[in-house]
Amino acid sequence: MRKSILKGGITMIAVLVSTISFGQALEEQLTEIMNFWPGTYNNDKQIATAKKAGKDIWMVDDSGKGGFLQITSHYIKLDRPDLGEHVLYVEEYRDHDPKNAYRQRIYTVSIDKEANMIKVKMWPFKDKKKYLGSFNDITMLKDLKKEEISAYPDFCDMHVKKDGDAYHMYMNDKDCAFGDKYFSYQVKLTHNMFSYRDKITELSTNKRLTTAADFAYHNLDKIE
Repeated sequence: MRKSILKGGITMIAVLVSTISFGQALEEQLTEIMNFWPGTYNNDKQIATAKKAGKDIWMVDDSGKGGFLQITSHYIKLDRPDLGEHVLYVEEYRDHDPKNAYRQRIYTVSIDKEANMIKVKMWPFKDKKKYLGSFNDITMLKDLKKEEISAYPDFCDMHVKKDGDAYHMYMNDKDCAFGDKYFSYQVKLTHNMFSYRDKITELSTNKRLTTAADFAYHNLDKIE
């Protein structure tokens, strides 16, 4: 009986230590992500290679439709405790032209303790023009109100897993669905590169409706 109690106590301690250790690992990964991600990126090298290989480049005028997009991305840390402890401002544009906005969001990165994983929540801007260009002057966002952005539902959060030196972020299967369509956005992040791919798929038939470069990753090098 005494041996049984002792064994049970040791097991409980081992589980507790393992849980604490896993929690610390997630905290360290979250810190690393927030060190990796801020910066300016573009996929100019990938575009040059694609052009040399005769592949289509999907320009703003829709020439080369379906090919790779030429993207510049800005990820900037924000001090906005009203939104979260770890917050990023995201602004992206096409063809080296800041007026050709491609994506503008607030990202909040946090640990989901129930799921034991890091998740990224995306907050699109309600006014698509008011804060464009904030990457050049981040003070433009000092008066941004929480009511001016609207988070995607929890089922559209990106789940984060570390694989070697890279972080893989992805929406969970077909969870991010609206009507008969579901959206998939995936990211790979290292200390010097940000890669993404996305698609919209018909839920009932699994037919791909919209994507670029046949759902290949756009590989953006960190340039600043």
